[in-house]
Amino acid sequence: MSSRIAFVGMVILLLLSSCQESGCYKSQRNQILGKNEYNSKVYQEELYRLITESTDVDYYFEMREEIFGQSYLVINAYGDAFCGKLCLVIPEEDTTSVKLKDSAGSQGAQLIGLRYKKHKTDYGSALVYDSLEYIVD
Repeated sequence: MSSRIAFVGMVILLLLSSCQESGCYKSQRNQILGKNEYNSKVYQEELYRLITESTDVDYYFEMREEIFGQSYLVINAYGDAFCGKLCLVIPEEDTTSVKLKDSAGSQGAQLIGLRYKKHKTDYGSALVYDSLEYIVD
């Protein structure tokens, strides 16, 4: 009887924890990442701070997005104590990022050797895609 109760408890716990995976559970504990939209300035600044303080970050392609005529790569960034959606401006002259399409075939692909730069603008700063070594599907 007690083993049945333990089993049911584990199943309920598993179901509850899987419901929290809709976003990024680690980042929900971060007040800034948990309460702001991923494409907001404050979210992007906090995520950039976490990335620069981390020794190991993995990047995975999520989608391409266009906002007010500007193209962006939306990248899932995973560190030891955080995860979030990094928005990188795609320069018009870039041809490598064309390989990353907003399709099921590219979504979730790991981006090895992703490089980007912080670029100052009249409206603040933006993260701009620089280069990529290769893509692992």
